[in-house]
Amino acid sequence: MSEKRALTKFLRSVEWSDVQEAKQALELMGQWEMIDVCDALDLLLPVFESEEVRAYAVRVLQRADDEELQCYLLQLVQALQFEHSDKSRLSQFLVERSSRNIELASFLRCWHLPNMGRMALNCGRVWCIRQNWLLSWDSKWWNCKMIFKKGDDIRQDQLVVQMVSLMD
Repeated sequence: MSEKRALTKFLRSVEWSDVQEAKQALELMGQWEMIDVCDALDLLLPVFESEEVRAYAVRVLQRADDEELQCYLLQLVQALQFEHSDKSRLSQFLVERSSRNIELASFLRCWHLPNMGRMALNCGRVWCIRQNWLLSWDSKWWNCKMIFKKGDDIRQDQLVVQMVSLMD
């Protein structure tokens, strides 16, 4: 399949409760041309409960460099609330990438993780994910000096930073 932008639309049309249709859709997804990173975010929405579809989205995200990934960090953290397990592929991916990049780690630690519990539908799962992340990160990240912002809405500030970086 050569029209990669059509994949997300196709997957939305699948009746996932029909086992045969879901199996065929997953086979077609494997034959489809790899989608862009920004389109992979759509596959992490709550309408896509299939672990295979969500795993495909993470494989696409792995192609992004750290700078591009930082542009989508807010959306990726929000997508964690729709994961089916505490150690989902998305969670593991974010831990792995942030363990290699202090800038990603600091955005997650200081901006996104503290606010994650308030926005999540499943606070118990979010707490487990946060604990897994805290245990997984190398201690070298915790010895860094950081500036903490108190007050206002930090997530709103992050969105403004994203918009400015996209406009540049």
